Amino acid sequence: MKDSSSTPLAIDPAEIIATLREGLLVLTEDLTVEYASDRFLQTFGVDKTETVGQALADLGNGQWNIPALLEPLSEIIAHNDTLEDFEVEHNFEHIGRKVMLLNARKTVRPGNQSKLILLAIDDVTEAAAHAREVFHLRQLSEGIVDTLREPLLVLDGQLRVIGASRAFYRTFQVEAEQTIGEQLVGLGDGQWANAELIRLLTEIIPEHTIVEDFEIDHDFPNIGRRLILLNARKIFQEGNNTKTLLLAMEDITAQRRLEDERKEALDHSHRLMEELNHRVMNSLAMIGAVITMEGQTLTDLECRAAFSSMRNRINSVGKLYRNLSQTASVDTVNADIYLGSILKDTISSFEDTVGAVKLDLSIDAIPLSTRTAVPLGLIVNELATNSLKYAFKNRDKGLLGFKLEVKTNRIEINLWDDGPGIDGKAHVESGIGQKLIQAFVQQLDGELSVSSGPQGTRHVLKLPIIEPSGSEHATHDGPI
Repeated sequence: MKDSSSTPLAIDPAEIIATLREGLLVLTEDLTVEYASDRFLQTFGVDKTETVGQALADLGNGQWNIPALLEPLSEIIAHNDTLEDFEVEHNFEHIGRKVMLLNARKTVRPGNQSKLILLAIDDVTEAAAHAREVFHLRQLSEGIVDTLREPLLVLDGQLRVIGASRAFYRTFQVEAEQTIGEQLVGLGDGQWANAELIRLLTEIIPEHTIVEDFEIDHDFPNIGRRLILLNARKIFQEGNNTKTLLLAMEDITAQRRLEDERKEALDHSHRLMEELNHRVMNSLAMIGAVITMEGQTLTDLECRAAFSSMRNRINSVGKLYRNLSQTASVDTVNADIYLGSILKDTISSFEDTVGAVKLDLSIDAIPLSTRTAVPLGLIVNELATNSLKYAFKNRDKGLLGFKLEVKTNRIEINLWDDGPGIDGKAHVESGIGQKLIQAFVQQLDGELSVSSGPQGTRHVLKLPIIEPSGSEHATHDGPI
């Protein structure tokens, strides 16, 4: 049985040549064109009669007089060499720039044993342009990577490192030969062999294309313990559907340390403020108790009332510090809790029977800055004290109402009672309480109006909404 591989093909060589994508020239020893394929003629836009029988250097009015091409061909004749994938670039007058990939081989003509050169020429101009573009893009991308301040790794689909920024080498004190071509899990002492990270990169990223703020806490060689925040993104390359992963890193060790120190400092300041609040509350409570004891020793009713008013004013300030302590705040109190407790305590100190005075409260839950809360609390205490003193005189039961609401550009406060109203003919005291109210209303840049009749007395206090800095037009979210 004959070996079919050694059987000559019964095919016309011209048919084989016609199927080749390369142009083909057959040259004599002196580099004269003896044959030119149709593909060569079409690719370079020349006529057969102007080509066959002409010296290669004379083709196209000397356009093929290319030393980079002629010299290697002469070497083939002299030394029986071959030419494989030899690239020549030339700018032709009538067809422009061409990049040619050459393959040449010496052969012998049957019969007279004269030497010939078979020269295959492949027009790779477009491929070369694409390769050049890819090269420039790669240079650009590598330049961008190297200019990043944060460390960056470029990984292939198998999590093998194919690129790294200078910041990566500098941050982790490693060399390129220790990094490029290595698997991510094998870098360093295995600090990147984090099971959750690998799962994210291999499973979650193919679905969601991005991972953000993944934290690694590790004791790295040479640089010690670090907290690293990782961000990963998958990039698809068009055409071959290959995957590239970008893994950016941020060293947040110093930042986290500063955050911890800041938190510790804040906690310490809060503890100090809480301790200060407790001491102030205890001091005010002690002063109030002393005033109460002194007042109980007095026989004059007006003096006892004055001592009682003084105690209530101190208590209203004490309520501020108690609220600060309960809310762990240093500069704001809750209006509903703070003012509500002042009114309840004021009623308790005046009524003879528990529950005799009904309190109707409606207070918007807004934060009050301490510089607003102190004078406002004293105003509310004085107004409530006046109502209790005069509206409930000679009667056991009654109603005291209080409403605070935030409107477009102001706070509006209403305090009313269901007493007989203010007697216009009666002597109106102008004591310390009234002076305090006027002073504190002026301090808050407010307006206070009073209306009274047989159905009761109503006080309306309007205050501008102010920011902590003191400027107007604050939002309702901030302390007032």
